[in-house]
Amino acid sequence: MNNQNRPDIITIDDQNFGSHVEHWNLLTDDPTQQVPKWLGLALDAPIMPMGLCENEADMDPSVWLIQGPNKASVQLAQVIEVENNKPKAVKTAFPLFESPYTLQAQIDRIITCTSNTQAVLQLKLNANSVVYAFDSLYSVNHAQYQRDQEYKIQLNAWAYELEKVSDHEQIVVDDPASIKHHRALNEILSENNGVAPENLQQLIDAWEPKTEEDKMPVTVDFSKMVAYLYGETMGQEDEAWFQGKVVGKTEMQFMDQTYTLYDVTLILDENQPATLIRIATKDQLYKNFEIGQYIRGNIWIQANIYAKNTTNK
Repeated sequence: MNNQNRPDIITIDDQNFGSHVEHWNLLTDDPTQQVPKWLGLALDAPIMPMGLCENEADMDPSVWLIQGPNKASVQLAQVIEVENNKPKAVKTAFPLFESPYTLQAQIDRIITCTSNTQAVLQLKLNANSVVYAFDSLYSVNHAQYQRDQEYKIQLNAWAYELEKVSDHEQIVVDDPASIKHHRALNEILSENNGVAPENLQQLIDAWEPKTEEDKMPVTVDFSKMVAYLYGETMGQEDEAWFQGKVVGKTEMQFMDQTYTLYDVTLILDENQPATLIRIATKDQLYKNFEIGQYIRGNIWIQANIYAKNTTNK
């Protein structure tokens, strides 16, 4: 397929893309022994997802994407190099699972590697928010992606570290410039019914304290904050830090292990539906968070894209 309307594509060296070894470590303490066995089991009951491709002719003939075991809660994906319709070598392998939460987003940018076997997508949720995610279906979808097209995207993540946010966690801001910015922003938003005017920055720059109290340090409560920061390294933006509210909690089983699943607010924009993500962990230290609590930590975000969005928002 000759797609002339692709999103922006940035290609980097494979070694700069990061390794999946640390991701397998989240599933087993002995990945060298366990992962090859698991991949073998996956090939005993395989599926070959087509993603956005409508028929086999749309798929890249140089690679196969094989997932399995079929119907398992965690899928083990292998991207296999193909030559003359025969498997030649495993290019990469990684774990994934499904999320019940589907968001609508455009693909603004694709960060891929020279072997073109995997990618991180910059997903534009709305005018103010983007999320970076590892594309679990890139090897079958990459020729299908179009600029300015909305897609139905599942977001899920594996947790490296999680912790509960302490109640009434606060920070005292005593830098004069930061105090001015905070008080100016609050006053301007209050005067505009919570809506930021187009000349917001100009109004903030022009704002001056009216009383001595306006110059006093500001105490900010971070305990109920929703925040998301993507990775700073090119090709590893899918390695993220977040803080959000737990809105759901369930479990799944895989290879005799129990995984706790937390449904968490990842992004909370004003006048926009909350962006939810399902986070998986088998670590016993992270199994006791409760619905309604705020948690934070480091996660690896994945995206599964099976369909275009054909309805209006």
